[in-house]
Amino acid sequence: MSVFKERAERRYQIIEDQAKMPGMLRQYAAGKTYMIKGFYEKIEVKVLDFKDPNCLIIDSLRDLEGELTLYHTFNKQLEIVGAISDKLPGNQYKFSVAHVKIAANERKSARYAMSSDLVVVNNIRAARNTINASLFNVPTSVKIHLEKFQQRLKDFADEVKVKIFEKDDEKTELVRKTMKILMIHDTQDLLSYMPEDTDGFVDYREHLNTEIGTVMEDYRKKKIVSEMIVPIIYLGHDGASIPLGFIQLISHEKKLGIDTALELKMLAFEMVDQMRDSNTMLINKRQSIADISRGGMRLVVTDPELKKFLVHQKGFSFDVIFKLQQPITVFTQICYTGYTPQDDLAIGVAIKGFSSRKGESDRYHQYIDNLAKTP
Repeated sequence: MSVFKERAERRYQIIEDQAKMPGMLRQYAAGKTYMIKGFYEKIEVKVLDFKDPNCLIIDSLRDLEGELTLYHTFNKQLEIVGAISDKLPGNQYKFSVAHVKIAANERKSARYAMSSDLVVVNNIRAARNTINASLFNVPTSVKIHLEKFQQRLKDFADEVKVKIFEKDDEKTELVRKTMKILMIHDTQDLLSYMPEDTDGFVDYREHLNTEIGTVMEDYRKKKIVSEMIVPIIYLGHDGASIPLGFIQLISHEKKLGIDTALELKMLAFEMVDQMRDSNTMLINKRQSIADISRGGMRLVVTDPELKKFLVHQKGFSFDVIFKLQQPITVFTQICYTGYTPQDDLAIGVAIKGFSSRKGESDRYHQYIDNLAKTP
């Protein structure tokens, strides 16, 4: 049997109260067919009866022993965690229940079995080096990109910095945590500390509170007329947004405005695209999709090189190619990995985003919705 390893943590309500479990087990377990969790093959277990204290009589064509988790998907996934306590005549077993787990969220969309003549994946892209929010292990290639952009932006203001975030600096740490732009158009104007767009800009007045007078005086002493800090947000192939660094402009003469902020934001996007491209391995080998839904899919990877490479990734991006359709690029996070009986790598992924090409997410969802209408 092929064991699966879950990567993404699912949230559950856990029921351990021995007095509450009998009613639940009688209603939701007795007479139902469950599956054994953690295996690629669907291993059925029939729950024949409930016996006190919190014991199920189950029937299986497989030999069972030790601890098991049984699951069944109602509107939410329900899992029964326990262990085989006795072997009975025939294919029956006593299963002693330790606790019951109910998924916090309902399954969002139906899954549809697919075949390679209907859909494949290609142009698989994943990171050569891991980039994460800890900032302790920043690839050299990233630092080189930042240095090049600092040189490119040198004429934007009197002082220009393009750097990795430094946690000992209060202002840049505020930008890192919020992933918003900090812009002070006029350091001696109180209104400049209160942006109209608080979704995209830091409300520095609210953050400083009673300290604002001290900060304004410090700016005056340093003869700083205007300041702006724009976050550099790295978008990984798993769709995760990582606050990586910042562009900081300090002006002693001219006042920096919204046009400069938007221009720097676009340049930060450009910088991130270049970083990601230089840190990306692209593999053009078509692989199959076992099943698919609006929110994710299960891939079956047969290529030996890809199997070795992808099993260590947290996520990756790739093109989904439906029959007679243009490719749709998706960014995904790995939820679980395992191996089929044929030793192919099975990867369950959740879709975290689509490419910026117009209409890609709509095309994907429309295709999936049409599957529901197919007899």
